[in-house]
Amino acid sequence: MKRFFPLVAALVLICCCTPQAKDTPDGGNTSGDEEKSLYYVNLFSYNNMNSFYLWRDQITDGLQSWTVDEEPIAKVASLRYKEGEQLVDRWTELMEDYTPFQSNVTGNGKSFGMDFVLLRVQNSDNVVMEITFTYADSPARQAGLKRGDIVMTVDGQTITMSNYTALLNEKIYNQPGTIALGMEDGRSVSMTAVKMYANPVHLARTLETGHTKVGYLHFTGFTLDACTDLVEAFRQFKADGIRELVLDLRYNTGGYATTAQVLGSLIAPHDIVKSGAVFNKEVFNSNLAEEMDGETCFSESIDVTLSGGKTTLNMLEANPGIERLWVLVTGHTASASESLVCGLMPYMDVRLVGSQTYGKFCGGYLITAENWYKLLEKDDTDINCKEALQYTKTWGLYVIASRYTDCKGETRSMPSGIPVQYDAYDEPRDGFELGNPSESMLSVVLGNIGGEVFAKPVKSTRERAEVPFEKPGDGVLLH
Repeated sequence: MKRFFPLVAALVLICCCTPQAKDTPDGGNTSGDEEKSLYYVNLFSYNNMNSFYLWRDQITDGLQSWTVDEEPIAKVASLRYKEGEQLVDRWTELMEDYTPFQSNVTGNGKSFGMDFVLLRVQNSDNVVMEITFTYADSPARQAGLKRGDIVMTVDGQTITMSNYTALLNEKIYNQPGTIALGMEDGRSVSMTAVKMYANPVHLARTLETGHTKVGYLHFTGFTLDACTDLVEAFRQFKADGIRELVLDLRYNTGGYATTAQVLGSLIAPHDIVKSGAVFNKEVFNSNLAEEMDGETCFSESIDVTLSGGKTTLNMLEANPGIERLWVLVTGHTASASESLVCGLMPYMDVRLVGSQTYGKFCGGYLITAENWYKLLEKDDTDINCKEALQYTKTWGLYVIASRYTDCKGETRSMPSGIPVQYDAYDEPRDGFELGNPSESMLSVVLGNIGGEVFAKPVKSTRERAEVPFEKPGDGVLLH
């Protein structure tokens, strides 16, 4: 597929051309360090918004009024597209330090290796963390944390509606160190973050119900390095002779479009993969529409660049030829997860179980100022790129650049998510681990396939009022 922008350093997408509209935003003085920092960050942000932003034509007034002494994070946030008072673009973001964002979408970085949802305590301003799963060999797993555990305090601080965003970002995601968690059962759990790869192919097993072999895959994120593990998991599914697949995306908030293409090609009917049928299409702004090939197709094999180097993946060879796909989804199922479902629906029987998905109907690029200025330095420009790098090294922009559709041009997740055919409730305190046939959501699928009745989950007495919280890198579809 033709790409206007190359991948640089394997994971970071940057522009391969000089600024397309003007070299600088209007006005300003660049004499002091603060002024220079503002100038170079605004220059980087302005040009990339002006080049790539999906709704560029709708924000021309804001672009034209951009000055070099703007507070850039607030400026980018103010330009995000709205329809009336309704914010449509909830995702474009300028970051002074992009590394937590990148760590989450690549699966590599310092981490405790746990996932959680936030619940508001009934008749209180307090919030608790409910552990949904932990990764193998992670500090959280080694500390004894498990699905359904409730965290009441972090480093002695009660989590509240007013402090939870800052507290959890500081303690868990932005340069995490050692933390102490106060648990509902009275335990105090201490653990230290380590640099680790959180393998999103978290659990793959074959189950049998009603004389039908069913594959179950809990998949937590569309990282590039997950591609090889996905192929191996499907090789085993094929060897086991599965006829149906349960794809558990209930906590999968997105990742790379390439990984969605690989997974789609492992699931789709053989004839569709062999024919190279269209998997997804993309809609770009008027600047890019003529330059970009907006189609991604199913593929028998693909060459990908992973952290360990280039490799060729053969998806058709591992594709088990399933007859029906069941997808477990919640309001945390977003972006690449939704694009995968949208891309498969025209070609096969896809049934969604759970609750309506998040509603991330677009994809974007993570562009770093460091790579942008290094590339700009190679061109004939009057901009002092070496000086710019001194002031912008850690800055990054996640910019929404396209809206995805299925092969027919339909965006099923727009504007507020994909509805389900079967209602089911995710209850981490039901007494069953993920992958257990009696677990709340999985039992609904298996009961429909084989007509069996599984153990009835034990419901928590806690009122489940979820509190919205997006981790760095959540809800992204990266190209």
